[in-house]
Amino acid sequence: MGQRIDQFCEDLRVKLSNIDSRFGSLKAKIDSKNQQAEQAVRGHLGEVQTRIEQERNKVSAAQLKVKNWVEGRKIATTEKIAEWKAKRETTKLRNRADDAEEYAAATIDVALAAVDDAEEAALEAWLARLDADSAEAKSESVLAS
Repeated sequence: MGQRIDQFCEDLRVKLSNIDSRFGSLKAKIDSKNQQAEQAVRGHLGEVQTRIEQERNKVSAAQLKVKNWVEGRKIATTEKIAEWKAKRETTKLRNRADDAEEYAAATIDVALAAVDDAEEAALEAWLARLDADSAEAKSESVLAS
């Protein structure tokens, strides 16, 4: 399990680093008042949405595993686990450990997907603000005329 946690940490670090780098590039374009900034943001948003869509089945399966784990925890009460230990029912204990590891891996997949969702939301928010500011500027321009 320690290897899975190490891999999760590395995957999360890489994903966040990539997002930071891409946002830094987008911010530089925006700050330089590049007229193509909106196009760049829209293009990046498209890439993020494609990535999210490609991972949709994996995330759905992970969410189902999380739900199944929660349901399974209701069955494997503290008393039942103590009983399995006392009776040395290693098969049940190993199955529980395997299920816990699958749960952990599934929550990792869900967490990484949430990072993609947050990136998508940030890009959509920027575009929405651009639309609002643009409409306001046009409105003010019409009023000034």
